[in-house]
Amino acid sequence: MSPARTTAGAPISSIGRAIAVLGCFNERRRALTLSEISKKSLLPMSSTHRVVAELVTGGFLVRGSDRKYRIGTRMWSIGQLAPVSDQLRHRALPTLARLYEETGENITLAVLDRGQALYVDRLGGERSVHTGARAGGHLPLHTTGVGKVLLAWQTPAAIEKYLGRPLERTTPYSIVDPVKLKKELDETRERGYALTRQESTAGNGSVAVPILRGGRAVAALGVVAHLTHLDIPRLVEVLQAASESIRHELENDH
Repeated sequence: MSPARTTAGAPISSIGRAIAVLGCFNERRRALTLSEISKKSLLPMSSTHRVVAELVTGGFLVRGSDRKYRIGTRMWSIGQLAPVSDQLRHRALPTLARLYEETGENITLAVLDRGQALYVDRLGGERSVHTGARAGGHLPLHTTGVGKVLLAWQTPAAIEKYLGRPLERTTPYSIVDPVKLKKELDETRERGYALTRQESTAGNGSVAVPILRGGRAVAALGVVAHLTHLDIPRLVEVLQAASESIRHELENDH
């Protein structure tokens, strides 16, 4: 449930105001001034000043010498207790490391989060191509391999809802036509893996597979590489083996 708001759109409750302030920060907005926070949160400057001061005292925000505020370490510490970090990432990490050593390419692990792909972890090195993915960041479902997997294994109603929203065209190759994307998702589920070609980053492609538990995709595992290195049969084989390994690790956790 969303926090109660005034007719102007500003949250009423104390918790709602704190959520609004913290929600101003993302991967593109890591440092904000007090006035920027006030504008983005729709809170009056006086309320913003009070809420931000309390969050700084609690360690949820920190104020730099440039007078800009950033997310504090208290947020990070609490975030590590979430199942996605405490269980999935911990259990998957050895397999992700082996997969990187085997391929030399970017390895991504993602879960569905509020209609986007949340990158739980990403491994890469000097041999890997540059990508826009980072651990803790979000990317669209329809332009990424892991995103297509997470979307393809949703219920038909959830897929239709996603297809009914405006779809961002990240590159000229992004599939934003609902009919074409629906066909792509059907093929993804039928063959058991997703493919992208320059749909998120120019020159790059990806292959991704689901990590299934009870027929549900709890996460997606992918490899991002330059198109010239996209050996699909080989990558599908190693990804499926890695997915099965992570699934066993998760089941052994209970």
